[in-house]
Amino acid sequence: MKKTLCFLAVIVFLSGSVVAQERVRRNNIPIPTTPKVEPTKGASATKTTSGKSIKGNIVSVMTYADKGKAPAVTKAQAADMIKQGELLGVLSGKKLYLVVNSDGTSAASKLANGGSVTITGKIMNKGGINMITANSVQ
Repeated sequence: MKKTLCFLAVIVFLSGSVVAQERVRRNNIPIPTTPKVEPTKGASATKTTSGKSIKGNIVSVMTYADKGKAPAVTKAQAADMIKQGELLGVLSGKKLYLVVNSDGTSAASKLANGGSVTITGKIMNKGGINMITANSVQ
């Protein structure tokens, strides 16, 4: 009896895998496992502005995200935050900018002096996130 049940279980398992393979191929054309995703019409593209300058205060991105406002950090606070791996940004008006290098890595080390800065570079905005590629930091 056990052998018969085991034999039937193997038959059911194998027939299921054959049926699954048949679904993968129709007319000798494999059906892709993941559909192609194309951008929807009206999707916002990345807005870029090159060679612009922003002036603002260096702030903790986490404090700004948590409270909606953040005080300017001092040189000592900025150095401590960088050591801890905390993300720093520039608050200009009501916009928070993440500062990146041209290769896309964080440019937090350029913000180690704390206080107010003027950054010149390419400004990008995608999905409400503002970034600036820092060509110069003063």
